[in-house]
Amino acid sequence: KVIRMGVPPLRIELLTGVSGVEFSDCYSRRVTVEEDGIPVCLISIEDLKKNKKASGRHKDLEDLERLP
Repeated sequence: KVIRMGVPPLRIELLTGVSGVEFSDCYSRRVTVEEDGIPVCLISIEDLKKNKKASGRHKDLEDLERLP
């Protein structure tokens, strides 16, 4: 399930579940960045790659090729 707030290009999407990874693992490897003085937790690049590969969607596989 995806919860969307706002409209592009300022849309925020919150995923309540993702393929290929477990929440507890992702949480322990999360990356925290600061945006306008507010800490924001993000999925690690490694876990994002696992998720995109597991989804198997064409768009995600294209994204996977562009990730570092």
